[in-house]
Amino acid sequence: MKPASGYAFGPKASTQVAIAAVSSAMARGGISQAGQIFLFLSTHFQHQIDDCLRAIVGISGCINVAGASAAGVFTEQDWSLDSPAAAALVLPPDYPVQKRNSHLALAAPNAINQFWLNDGSVKFGGIAGDATGQGHYALWQAAQQRFSYIQIPLEARSMIVSEGVKTLSPSYTITGCQGLILESLDHRPALETLGPLLARYPQESLLAQIEPGPHIQRPTPHWIPVIGTDLSRGSVMLAHELEAGSNLCWGHFDAASASDELARKIIHQLAGKPQPRWALAFSSHRRAMAADGLREPDWDVLRKTLPDVPFAGFYGNGQIIPLSSVDKLNGIVDNSVLLALFD
Repeated sequence: MKPASGYAFGPKASTQVAIAAVSSAMARGGISQAGQIFLFLSTHFQHQIDDCLRAIVGISGCINVAGASAAGVFTEQDWSLDSPAAAALVLPPDYPVQKRNSHLALAAPNAINQFWLNDGSVKFGGIAGDATGQGHYALWQAAQQRFSYIQIPLEARSMIVSEGVKTLSPSYTITGCQGLILESLDHRPALETLGPLLARYPQESLLAQIEPGPHIQRPTPHWIPVIGTDLSRGSVMLAHELEAGSNLCWGHFDAASASDELARKIIHQLAGKPQPRWALAFSSHRRAMAADGLREPDWDVLRKTLPDVPFAGFYGNGQIIPLSSVDKLNGIVDNSVLLALFD
């Protein structure tokens, strides 16, 4: 028996689709009774989650079913952003996994808080839902729905984070902001600094890198999406709350260069090491939508750099990444791919 993945899709969401994904994984791994199931469903299953979980427990003989719903799901077999689909990764019973103060963490878009995020353990995973944060989402653990977050003791052999963003501007100081609204940079209207970039790039590809000011003990820069602009006020709306005194620069996400970066990071990480036995990946709905819709460049990279490695994951509303293994600090990013490799 060995870890294995399964993928299934259908014209509509049904328990049969979820069963097919898990059954396929168990067959590929030679597993008659599962030890752990990671199950990811597209948001089409929103009203059938409980039925799917009961069905999975019945056919697998396993109550350790954890996962989330998101805009799209994938395994090494296929990917989907717009049709009802299920992705599963199944571990055999008593499969050895490391659990030293590290957790797979999945959360609802409205449940992120620093007390949970930085409670003293390493966390990695994803945010359920879609790029808007307003769509349907669900979480489950021990084959039961949860409504804020889940965390499962699990330690990866190694983790790779690919942001794929090019910096386009100098660093500015935030001199005016209210919540999500960026009003001024270096005492200039914020839109004045972003305007030239809007003429060159689509708004949905632009991001801001925020670096907390010097009063923050451990500043951790991160990229956040541009949501909208207000011409009359000269302001810009961003996807996260802002703080005056922080530094900001503008950047651009490019799908082709982003997937190239992901490939380089995976190749570097695996150099001279044995292939992992399995993997989990968490990507961004927004990042996947930036491609041409016919191909998914990041998925192509995972397939080519991880041959014969079963993996599963979803396209969600953000990624939970460890920022410091020493201080056990974690953060939220978007437009990124988080890849966790396991033996």
